[in-house]
Amino acid sequence: MANDPIIRIRDLSVRYHVARTGAWLTAVRHVDLDVYEGEFLTVLGPSGCGKTTVLNCLAGLVAPTSGELAVDGRPVTGPGPERAVVFQDYALLPWRTVTDNVRFGLEMQPRLRAGADERIAEAIQLVGLAGFEHSYPRELSGGMQQRVGLARALVADPRILLMDEPLGAVDALTREVMRAELERIIAATGKTVVFITHGIDEAIQLGDRIAVFSSHPGTIKEIVPVDLPRPRSAHANTTAYQDLRHHLWKCLEADATAAAMGATE
Repeated sequence: MANDPIIRIRDLSVRYHVARTGAWLTAVRHVDLDVYEGEFLTVLGPSGCGKTTVLNCLAGLVAPTSGELAVDGRPVTGPGPERAVVFQDYALLPWRTVTDNVRFGLEMQPRLRAGADERIAEAIQLVGLAGFEHSYPRELSGGMQQRVGLARALVADPRILLMDEPLGAVDALTREVMRAELERIIAATGKTVVFITHGIDEAIQLGDRIAVFSSHPGTIKEIVPVDLPRPRSAHANTTAYQDLRHHLWKCLEADATAAAMGATE
């Protein structure tokens, strides 16, 4: 990884006005974070801790209340072609085929329209959907739909992938398969990834480092390096893996218990 971060966040805070009550809600407070070129950073925390808010700020979809956020030294003021978002709910257009859903990733970027068909075919091949180019979302499993969403993000060749719990809507078995596939795809493309999750094993198995969030309001409690060989699933029963898992659970335990009991930010 380079010495200078590709993503730099300093003292980031976000507040929302709640119209129903008239109150202000602090979603995240004083977040500092660096992400380096080619790094896979997993962001781990319980539901409602502000993880997605930070991701949306990075995507340029939410403006921070205060603080600084830059990509490659340039302030983030809105969406940009160097960043692509992969959502949890697939966000596919149901009237479009796989090919045309992937094509949507190019339609807003005229500079990429030359050679579009070749780019689309390569992206579909990369995510393992060759043979399903003319299928519609309703004809695909959840895991396959998520692959379409990933191909749509990759086709525009962004430097950074912002992934908001992209495996959260698939069943447990598919999730295991998709984790391995995601590792393969990221290794093949060398993308920088910020990956939101509330799963400890998912954070360990995918991340080079793990940013652990606490809630009320969201802030970074600790950044934990993952010094385990890949594939991590093959080492899940080792002492090193289990010690790391236990450490992460102790970091999260109080906030996770509160979230499970229905506490809000």
